Amino acid sequence: MLESLKDLFKNIKLSWIDSIADIDVSSEFYTLISIFPNLKKIFQEAREENKDEIQRTIRHIFRSFKIFFLIESGKFYHETLSEESVFMIREKVLEQHNQNKLIIPILLMYHDIGRYIDNKNHPYHSYHLISTMKLLETFELAKNEKLLVRKLIHYHLLIATIFTGESTFYGIYSLLNDPEFTTLISEKKEIDRFLGLLEVFTYIDILGYFYTKIYDHYIKYYEEISSKLKIILNIWPNRELALEKAIAYSQEWLEWRLASALRIFQFVETQPHLTKEFYYSKLKESIKEINFQLLKDLNWDSLKDHYLINNYKIQLRYSLAFLMILAFGGLQRMGLKINTGISYKLMFFWILLSKEIEIRSKNNSKPLWNVYLEGMPHWSKFDKNLIEKINTDKIEFIIHNANHKFDGTKEEFTLYLDFNLLFD
Repeated sequence: MLESLKDLFKNIKLSWIDSIADIDVSSEFYTLISIFPNLKKIFQEAREENKDEIQRTIRHIFRSFKIFFLIESGKFYHETLSEESVFMIREKVLEQHNQNKLIIPILLMYHDIGRYIDNKNHPYHSYHLISTMKLLETFELAKNEKLLVRKLIHYHLLIATIFTGESTFYGIYSLLNDPEFTTLISEKKEIDRFLGLLEVFTYIDILGYFYTKIYDHYIKYYEEISSKLKIILNIWPNRELALEKAIAYSQEWLEWRLASALRIFQFVETQPHLTKEFYYSKLKESIKEINFQLLKDLNWDSLKDHYLINNYKIQLRYSLAFLMILAFGGLQRMGLKINTGISYKLMFFWILLSKEIEIRSKNNSKPLWNVYLEGMPHWSKFDKNLIEKINTDKIEFIIHNANHKFDGTKEEFTLYLDFNLLFD
């Protein structure tokens, strides 16, 4: 398999991947499917269900493979990464790849196959397809490696979404309630392998999009997130203590999470003034505009302790573009200037959502809350008229009138914020 993939990608250029129309009917795609024949039926069905989504998925798979082979061969270059950082990423990739050279290619090929079913919950659907259709049986993997691959695909967004603030360390709650995952980590060495592979996969995955720019500080923060997750998982089987540690880390990272709408994760430390404290100061300045009488007598620390105490439970799904719009009234793709102001709407949203979760959690306080933004168009579809409709009255109405359900098997809540109400 690996040699066939190398032959295929040897002469494919990133520029071709990024520009070709209808990649799903290219000869290169048919060659790729011939290497993974058990995906042929899935891709055919996906094309019929959602052609645009399958085009994006295939393009991402191609780009991810190309990035991987460039890293492996020592030919990878990224304009916003230093040579030292590229070297460190390569060392991490090779360390994991050399343990079993099938695993990373399988992850790259199969991790997004569930996107056509439900983009926002695609990690689960990819995992479910792989498990129910026994798609890993054709590969020479040990039993524990098949489980490892399935769980990596199931939770492949964990590091990335903690980094971008959409999730918290308390997202580990889902993993600790998953009997398959806890079986995997019953052997402590598998914790290191899971997190090592997850970290290198995250680099390749985000670079699998042509518009991605990552910087040297990503390595430091990914390592920190991975290290904290390792501490939490090594506390298992003491589940309660592990969750307490996850809450503590989530609270430590609260300002980072809130500032992720300001793209702190991407641009922190890339300019002398873009420190963490600079981003946090922007949040603190913005709350002065919120017209809550109670807030006028609270400082930042008491605000966190009183209004945002349940924030760690909230796991947002594909919400970053929306949070940026709340902060800036549009998508922000640059580092902040010193005099850039942000709207109070961002903190208004977080305060209301956190308090709503607190109210609805009173009879069952431990489960996390998965929050989905329903009816929200793709970020590329946002226009001025839509953005103007996102006012504080609408935000409050949508949060208070959201439907929620409890999954007794997973022991998790799901809250559905219905943004179709913007158009009513």
